[in-house]
Amino acid sequence: MAEQKEEARPGPENTHALFGHETAEAVLSKAWRSGRLAHGWLLTGSEGIGKATLAFRFARAILSGALDGAGPPAVPRLPGMETPADVLPADRLPEVAPDDPAARKIAAGAHPGFRIVRRSVNPKTEKLRGEIVIDDIRDAMKFLNRTAADGGWRIVIVDPVDEMNRSAANALLKSLEEPPDKCLFLLISHVSGTALPTIRSRCQLLALSPLAPDDVRAAIGAAAPDLASRADDALLDLAAGSPGRAIRLLDADAGVLERRIGAILEEPEESGGIAALDLAEQVARAGATEAFRTVGQLLARRSAILAREAQDASMRDAAAALWFETAERFREAELLNLDRRHTVLKACRDTGRLVRAAGG
Repeated sequence: MAEQKEEARPGPENTHALFGHETAEAVLSKAWRSGRLAHGWLLTGSEGIGKATLAFRFARAILSGALDGAGPPAVPRLPGMETPADVLPADRLPEVAPDDPAARKIAAGAHPGFRIVRRSVNPKTEKLRGEIVIDDIRDAMKFLNRTAADGGWRIVIVDPVDEMNRSAANALLKSLEEPPDKCLFLLISHVSGTALPTIRSRCQLLALSPLAPDDVRAAIGAAAPDLASRADDALLDLAAGSPGRAIRLLDADAGVLERRIGAILEEPEESGGIAALDLAEQVARAGATEAFRTVGQLLARRSAILAREAQDASMRDAAAALWFETAERFREAELLNLDRRHTVLKACRDTGRLVRAAGG
């Protein structure tokens, strides 16, 4: 396998097309038009399904003034974006053109009424932190406590709240408890239940579902047209309704990785693990983060399949435990900058033993 290279794809701040979440759009649009918009929204659902894209879409619609009037969107829908029969066009969020002044400022992080909170770079190490820290939240809160120059709305997106440490979460909670006027929090959560109960209780929950295969294909075509032709049924099954995951899998050449992992797991333990070592060396290199993540997902998926198909209760429990352990091991290796090579080797060894035990 050639060394993987990271390829920049448009982030949610530059993504204007949203697929498969028409009902969620309608919920936000109707809440705004009702004049009783909750000051905090918790957008939940699996990673890569469009939660942040929806949040930015809502922020653009508010800060551009596109939502100030009533009635259907004035700008035509983007190609491929169908409206379900139970959602009227007027219920959808209006389109804001990419060259709109507010949209350009939001994308550049320069809009005076908008802040995005993500993991920041540690000035001491010059590396991305493993979590959102209290200083990241405090900076956003200082912004909220200033009166908007034009008397308009101020919007903060936290992407995702799952990465806040406890101190950061408590700092955010204070602003949710006593929000300034004309202030809106859009909180993204990939993992159900990770947000503090006190944060969840002060937000309106908006749960987004994984997308249908046709919507995933359409989203891939819009965000990564160079990859659209490779999105076969097997890839879509592995993506589990997440366009973001599908694009990452395609970028990492998941088909090749899956075949290599299959061959590794079929090897006898006494073979020495040369193939696993070769795989580990390649995906642990700098610039191969997506390949590393994909190997973790593929190995965890093997355990999930074993758990689902196991006839024996003890095998089912062991496979389920390994599925969780593998997913957590790869997540910690990335967040805490642990040895990725060791992470891959151990996961291959443990999964291989389970596969051989199930086959025996």
